Amino acid sequence: MKNYERWLKNVENHVGLSSQEIKDKSPEKIKEHLRKKTGKNISYESAFPVIGRGNVLRDSIVTSKEINKEIDKILA
Repeated sequence: MKNYERWLKNVENHVGLSSQEIKDKSPEKIKEHLRKKTGKNISYESAFPVIGRGNVLRDSIVTSKEINKEIDKILA
């Protein structure tokens, strides 16, 4: 666990957000935070094809909270 805690602290220091903030923010908000911090543009890339059933990422990247909410609606 010591290595994980050290790794987590390094991530927090590098990103400039606590692990809870990273978990709570959407990928787009983290991207904007890092763009402001570093002055560099960041892009996300999907390893999955966009053809077939459509773009699984929809119009933007969705958070795990949004996915869970949608799954709860489906299962209700």
